[in-house]
Amino acid sequence: MKNNPIVRYLDQVKPVDCPYGNVRRVITGGEGSANVHVVRVSKGGEHFHRGYDEVYYLLSGTGTLTMNNQTYTLGPGTVVNIPAGVVHDLESGDDTPLEFIIFGSPPMAIEDDRAKPIKPRERKNDENN
Repeated sequence: MKNNPIVRYLDQVKPVDCPYGNVRRVITGGEGSANVHVVRVSKGGEHFHRGYDEVYYLLSGTGTLTMNNQTYTLGPGTVVNIPAGVVHDLESGDDTPLEFIIFGSPPMAIEDDRAKPIKPRERKNDENN
């Protein structure tokens, strides 16, 4: 229920491996007012989400984030707002992974087509059909 408070503990959430690191889905699946995922990756890979906004809060590491053909420097304390449909790509500046929190809105299951990461070439395929 959306009206019930949620308290979770990061050390009690098992990491799920992804291509460049792992993610711990602390609050997810539409159970709160936003999805809250803690991500630890060396690279993100260029992608976008159809109907899912993201806010990143960088906890540790340094690197870059590219959105709309502009590259931004990342460091601890950086906050980034990524609206749905904006292609983005991130990469660590060295061998140390980036660790950040993603607040995703609206809250939904990661399997929902609106939240799934989509590679830009897949967007072009959709537009041609």
